[in-house]
Amino acid sequence: MKYTLFEKFGTAALVAIIALSAACGSDEGDGSLKGVEGGLISADRSEVTFSDVALGGTSEQGLRISNLGTGNLNIRSIRLIEDTDSDEGGVEFQRGEDWVSTANLEPNEFIDLTIFYSPLDQNPDEGKVVIESNDPSTPTLTIPVNTADLEPNIFSRENIIFQRVPPITEETRNKFFQISEVQNIGQAPLTITDVVITGGDDFAISYPTSADSQDPSTDSDSHPTTLGPDENFPIRVYFNPQDNLPSTADLIFFTNDPDTPQYTVKLQGNSGAPCIKLSQEDEINFGEGGIGFANNKTITIENCSPTSDLEVSSISITDDGGGVYSIKDGSLPPGLPDANAIVPPDNTRTFVLTYTPTDESTSTGELTVESNDPAKATLRVPILGKGTNNVCPNAVAEARLEGSSRYQQQISTIPLKNIEFRGTNSVDQNGSVANYEWTIVQRPANSTAQFDPAPTHPEPKLFLDLAGVYVIELTVYDDQGLASCNDDETRQITIRATPDEDIHVQLVWDTPTDPDDTDTNGTDVDIHYLHPNGTWNNAPYDIFWRNATADWGTSGGADDPSLDIDDTDGAGPENVNHNNPQSGLSYAIGVYYYNDFGFGPSYATLRIYIEGVQKYEYRDQYLAGKGVFWYAATISWPSKNIFAVNETTPGFPTQ
Repeated sequence: MKYTLFEKFGTAALVAIIALSAACGSDEGDGSLKGVEGGLISADRSEVTFSDVALGGTSEQGLRISNLGTGNLNIRSIRLIEDTDSDEGGVEFQRGEDWVSTANLEPNEFIDLTIFYSPLDQNPDEGKVVIESNDPSTPTLTIPVNTADLEPNIFSRENIIFQRVPPITEETRNKFFQISEVQNIGQAPLTITDVVITGGDDFAISYPTSADSQDPSTDSDSHPTTLGPDENFPIRVYFNPQDNLPSTADLIFFTNDPDTPQYTVKLQGNSGAPCIKLSQEDEINFGEGGIGFANNKTITIENCSPTSDLEVSSISITDDGGGVYSIKDGSLPPGLPDANAIVPPDNTRTFVLTYTPTDESTSTGELTVESNDPAKATLRVPILGKGTNNVCPNAVAEARLEGSSRYQQQISTIPLKNIEFRGTNSVDQNGSVANYEWTIVQRPANSTAQFDPAPTHPEPKLFLDLAGVYVIELTVYDDQGLASCNDDETRQITIRATPDEDIHVQLVWDTPTDPDDTDTNGTDVDIHYLHPNGTWNNAPYDIFWRNATADWGTSGGADDPSLDIDDTDGAGPENVNHNNPQSGLSYAIGVYYYNDFGFGPSYATLRIYIEGVQKYEYRDQYLAGKGVFWYAATISWPSKNIFAVNETTPGFPTQ
């Protein structure tokens, strides 16, 4: 259809267009306005471009041809030409119903044309509109027509997170699930060749018929192999944890998406919520207890969450077995009973349960612990004991620093020392001591310290792997199996391990898929401590496993930092110690995931002690796998200011 510019735009706009055409006419044919005499052809765009058109869909673009000259413009031919020589898709550009092949435009008249594009394949397409007219300067005007590449594009939730759920049983398997949707937001078919879960056995998948399906029995085991543009399908992700610990895995889609041929969704379970664990959770069994004696058991409450505080609101005896079971006065964790007891992540609190039998009968009772653990908000534990006239033995626990001759029940030392224990001074008034049982009732967060050779040895050793407080308790049994019933004062050892360096940096880590981080098969994460003159991973100014110490500052060792442990197969620790740091300098701390040995992601925790006092902690920095570097923090001296950097990079950063 033809229009006049006056009809379309009015007088003011027409004057502006004529002025513009005069300006453009002074160029040597560079613009879309051509000619200065007679008809003057003009197109409202220098090219026609189509984008974001899905296969099987259609898009349209308009093109306006105008006569801005003073005479008539005689258009002899308007052709839409498609380049199909290298395109197997065939003809994909079409002319609209308003298309005309010829036109005669008076001054200020124009015509509107429509071009349709219907892609048949993923290849880009090219064409052109060729207009022949009586414009003396541009008898042939060519306007390119082109398209963008058509590509598939996979999209879904990047993270699927399950809060705390109890360890799975056959009755509850596949009870806990979430449904997510996988979409193709691209403009070409998405081909999915495989869908796998890697890095953990606690997760599984199936494919429901719809996103609101709550019945997994109708699900399919097979995923769709092709998704057209804007199509999607649901996927059901199950979480079946074997224990209370955090669990991670990767859900990977293998596709023809050119940007993300392996699209990864992070799966996390038992993540974020508090987690309660009792040292005796299935049953608290006193065995035989001396009649008339208060037989004590120390119960440890552990917060097994790495991130959230556990709030214990109540610890009570809900069945006292006829008055024989009670909680020892003054032994409840701080805060109880008037308020909540707070247990920080990976920390413990204790209380003492007392059994005082009055006769030789067997007594049953119940302990109830209430907390903000969503999976075990109310934890009920049965209690069992049997009275006996046998006199219970007395446990006498003693300890000394290795190399010392003095046994004590209160020890202050520095980390990374061995403590030697002795229980052989325990006595039984009417028999003999037959068995020993050492228990760590309190330890620093992330400590993996273990008794050597065993907790049942009468004189074991314990390596203090981390700074903090350790409480060790001894229980002995006589030749009739009766446990000791004396007070805690003689059967408990308290050890305080305090760093004595100006700067003490401690690294520990947790790898959820490593079933035992105390054995010789695990992940290798390294601490790095950098002088401002140095570069990461290079001696002498980076202290790490290959450069455990170096001569910094003044000559001699008084101001030299050192790495004391290189743990290559587990949870750490690795520690750097530095006395007499140089004034006016800032030291950088980094963590490098040297090798995951197939165990996958790990979570690193860094603590900084200044002159023996913990001043900084950053917990559970996610390290995706081998080769990830975490630039954690800096320490300025002598201000002792700690600045958190918290940047992760693939490999060591360049400086």
